[in-house]
Amino acid sequence: MKKLTAIVAALALFFTATAADPTPNNEFNSLFNLSNSKVVNADNVNKAITSAFSQKFTKATSVSWKENQGLYFAYFKQYETEYAAAYNDEGNMIALSRSLATDALPLALHEALYSDYKDHNIPTTVTEIVMDGETAYYLTVEDKSAHKQLKCTPSGSISVIKKLKKKVLVGRVEV
Repeated sequence: MKKLTAIVAALALFFTATAADPTPNNEFNSLFNLSNSKVVNADNVNKAITSAFSQKFTKATSVSWKENQGLYFAYFKQYETEYAAAYNDEGNMIALSRSLATDALPLALHEALYSDYKDHNIPTTVTEIVMDGETAYYLTVEDKSAHKQLKCTPSGSISVIKKLKKKVLVGRVEV
């Protein structure tokens, strides 16, 4: 189960790191504790993994690799879209992730998000992760008091993964 959490975390982190407000993303990074991921030269990646990757993503460019807890993560571009794919040692792709415009979300989810979080700032992009044949969307919304990290399903189900209260300065300034 730890490996699956690491997969989801690494893929989500790949895309959430470029969001407009770095505060929730830093918390998101520490939430999944991926500090021990290491960059790996493509020549040092298992041949089963590189072969499976090359067969599936024939038009991939700008490929880089990372390793964490025996899982390998390929970060790449294909058709002008950035992706991340997670592989196990046997060369099986476990998960695939990409950044997606919020407007491109499935209709049920789009309606639920803008209805349930109408008083929040909703980002223009979300992270889509496909794992075990299921798709989930990850994003961070904020209102005046907190940031909320959300996990959403295509059918419109939304759950809060983590809520981060904003720091409020109390006191007065004398001149």
